Amino acid sequence: MAMNEGENDFKIVTEVFTKFLEERGLKKTNERFQILREIYNMDHRFDVDDLYLQMKAKKYTISKATIYNNLQLLIDGKLLRKHHFGHKKSVYEKCYFSERQDQIILSNNGKILDFRDDRIEAIKKSLEEKFNIKITNHSLYFYGYSTDENTE
Repeated sequence: MAMNEGENDFKIVTEVFTKFLEERGLKKTNERFQILREIYNMDHRFDVDDLYLQMKAKKYTISKATIYNNLQLLIDGKLLRKHHFGHKKSVYEKCYFSERQDQIILSNNGKILDFRDDRIEAIKKSLEEKFNIKITNHSLYFYGYSTDENTE
């Protein structure tokens, strides 16, 4: 029986995470891979409470502390991104198969709009040349509000 795309993706991120843990001499616990599976089954951003409640509803025995600790490992392993959009809680999103995106955060309705603009890549290249550096990562957030009355 052939693997579907989601199963194949999970197999890939499992291998990446396993290698990451082995390189750092960390244990390969069931909880770590359960968290990874839940995140890679999601198709939206989430906060720790969302993930915790989702896992508790599925009868996982897990604490918020375990989730927090493992989210940091997934960030360090480049399998997860953390965002703080000016709200009280940080939000996370899986990132292994996605290209970098920048965001516009709308303060009046809480929406987050993702975008990609090649001009930003040109600026990045220009900065690398000007300062003789290599930029390995960046984040760009624009904050504003919607002027469309229908988006409230």
